[in-house]
Amino acid sequence: MGGRRIRTGLLKTVLLAIELSLVIVTMSLLCCAYPEWFRKTLWEIGGEHGWNSNPRLRIYFYANHQQPPEIPLVWTQGESNLAISVLATAICLARIISSCFRVTSGFSRLLDAMNDMLLSGFWMYSVVAQSSSDLTDPSHLSLRPWYLEKSCNILDSSVIRICLLAKACFAFSVLSLSHTGVGKFKCLIEV
Repeated sequence: MGGRRIRTGLLKTVLLAIELSLVIVTMSLLCCAYPEWFRKTLWEIGGEHGWNSNPRLRIYFYANHQQPPEIPLVWTQGESNLAISVLATAICLARIISSCFRVTSGFSRLLDAMNDMLLSGFWMYSVVAQSSSDLTDPSHLSLRPWYLEKSCNILDSSVIRICLLAKACFAFSVLSLSHTGVGKFKCLIEV
């Protein structure tokens, strides 16, 4: 019985360490990708190469007194990604604190499971939004963002870092989604 308790405690500690490192790296990446110029630069690069709509063409709509098409979700959702990562970090820190104080009641397990389901939904939204389409320009339809489909090496060296950061943000969002999905079953470890 004592050996099982030690293994369970060790497994829980390892899972918390993985979760903490994942949320810190994800939040750091999304903080770097937060400024508006980041998404605008990605959008402009794709527009210049004909991979998606061109944001610079929006001025023609304004000049002709026409309503420009709605800005695609993929180019506007940086704030929600950062908010999700901050929430995930806060929940992770709360789990670490409750683990340090050995709070293992059924209520805390239920709360952990509910937090994991909530975070899974938020991370799912984040991943879907980051990989959503840009269909506003019929002559340059983009089912997924260009930086998820193309290599960053084909770009000018001055913007390769932006492309790599966008890829890393997406990858760590997917990892966070998969980790919170696994997290739903963490409460089953504790008996």
